[in-house]
Amino acid sequence: MKFRKENPEESGAGTRDDMRELVEAIGLYRSAMRHVAEKQAGRPFAPVAQRASGFRLRMVLVPALGAALAAAVITPTVVHMHHPATTASRVSPAAQVPGTATTVAKMDDTQLMDQIDSDLTEGVPDALQPLTGWDDTANKATKTAGTEK
Repeated sequence: MKFRKENPEESGAGTRDDMRELVEAIGLYRSAMRHVAEKQAGRPFAPVAQRASGFRLRMVLVPALGAALAAAVITPTVVHMHHPATTASRVSPAAQVPGTATTVAKMDDTQLMDQIDSDLTEGVPDALQPLTGWDDTANKATKTAGTEK
């Protein structure tokens, strides 16, 4: 064990008093901690009391959640089964008219392919037809603006 060299300035009555006070304070702290430890050792653990309340809470929530889940599943099923099935509301309006259904059925496959070929070979598609006239007027306007300069 190493000892500190004594300083002539520190060797006095004040240093000894300070050491006694420190030893007394540490002793009081030690006795207080022992007292608290002994007091806590006699008490039952707190989590035991909390488990009972958690168990009671689960006993209430589990049936309530089960009933809510059952209602969420059973209600749409019952509504769907008792809903009157109408085929007219599920069929498109074009199919409801009897004349159009027979007309579509009577069209030949070769006629349909000819119509598709003619649509594809058009110079300008139907959607762009209004722009063809605009292109001609834009060219005329550009020519007249160039000649005026």
